[in-house]
Amino acid sequence: MKMKIETLPLYDRLIEKILSFYATIWKDKLPDGIHNEWLGNFKNVDDDIQQKERLNALFLLSKFMYFGNVELRELLKCVFRDLYKYRVVKKIREDNNDTIDSVVIEQKYKEELLKTRFLGVGNPSESGVHILYYFRQENKLKKTFFINPLDVFQNQLIKEVSNCGKERSYYELSLADENITRYVFIDDFCGSGTQAKDYSKKIVELIKTINPNAEVSYLMLFGTDTGIDTIKKETQFDFVEAVFTLDESFKCFSENSRYYSSNQYTEIDKDFTKQFSQKYGQVLWPAHPLGYKDCQLLLSLFHNTPDNSLPTFWCDNNWNPIFKRYHKY
Repeated sequence: MKMKIETLPLYDRLIEKILSFYATIWKDKLPDGIHNEWLGNFKNVDDDIQQKERLNALFLLSKFMYFGNVELRELLKCVFRDLYKYRVVKKIREDNNDTIDSVVIEQKYKEELLKTRFLGVGNPSESGVHILYYFRQENKLKKTFFINPLDVFQNQLIKEVSNCGKERSYYELSLADENITRYVFIDDFCGSGTQAKDYSKKIVELIKTINPNAEVSYLMLFGTDTGIDTIKKETQFDFVEAVFTLDESFKCFSENSRYYSSNQYTEIDKDFTKQFSQKYGQVLWPAHPLGYKDCQLLLSLFHNTPDNSLPTFWCDNNWNPIFKRYHKY
């Protein structure tokens, strides 16, 4: 007779939970049994400490947020619908006496969409740009709505004749298409906001200098509340929002950590887990042992794992990771 799961030792209950992930949320990504290889990383000469480390590591794995291909595509629909389209429609209604005429709204929405361009964030080989392909597919958008950041601008040759009859020529930077009034930057994840700040200085400030009335947005699948707040305060983006905002409770070992809020299991020790995570992290990534800028996240996406997550989950430097991270190099 099969025992009820609630009567099993905690380690076995957690294993049962992990095994269920293989058939559900991990089914499109992780090979069966990879958790065993990953748990084998946690080694200690003291068997009791080793078992305690593995139990607590397993507990974190049971809390880890993984978004597969299906979930990722649904989130990309949310980015377009909730963070772009709804805002445009709301503005259309406001500008037309709060009309509810669907014909008027649809016509004007199509006009606004024609004046919009979607762009990725980062190098063309990076994940922020990579997801644009899925974003276009899921939202059934034409390829003409997407451009490379370099295509935002053009150099115009200006020729002038001075009052004394002397000719001079020079190039003047302008927007490549003056009909475009909205530029929407799409990203998969924002941690500290550093990349968005760099983009603002290189591209957004130029757009706003040339056309102060252009609306430039930064939309994300996931963003930490501190990163989003930094972008809002320190860049010229007009609108900054994420589908999924990660507040302080998502920081694994924070005082308000959601992962340890219930104190459900006496065998689970937050301070001990932070200590050994930092110990291994110091070897794996000495500069950021608990994730980039101490973000301490438990997050991975189908196409990549942010380095803001605990390195013990994704590092591959003499370590068997359970989630893959593709480095920028």
